[in-house]
Amino acid sequence: MNSAFEAHPQCQPPNRNPTIFFTYDFIKNTYNQIKDLDADKFAAGDPAIKSAVAEADGRNTFATLLIHDGSGKLAAMTGADPSDRPDFGPEIKTKVSALAQ
Repeated sequence: MNSAFEAHPQCQPPNRNPTIFFTYDFIKNTYNQIKDLDADKFAAGDPAIKSAVAEADGRNTFATLLIHDGSGKLAAMTGADPSDRPDFGPEIKTKVSALAQ
């Protein structure tokens, strides 16, 4: 997922699109949370890990909503022009949809 965002033409410095940049940051932080989860503790029923997994699942669902937003609310939330919604492209859309499954 990181490489898809880093290669996106609107995610290039110095004029990064704020909507794409902040969405990328949100997804990158979610990924870091997921990779730090302990699968053995989850399998053992550790309530803290189960809670962390539920949070990561919610973040993945939210990321999918953000990427597929057609309302302009995401752009407004990130300080961009709501009428100039970015196109995340098919690669990012496919990858974020896979996360939600």
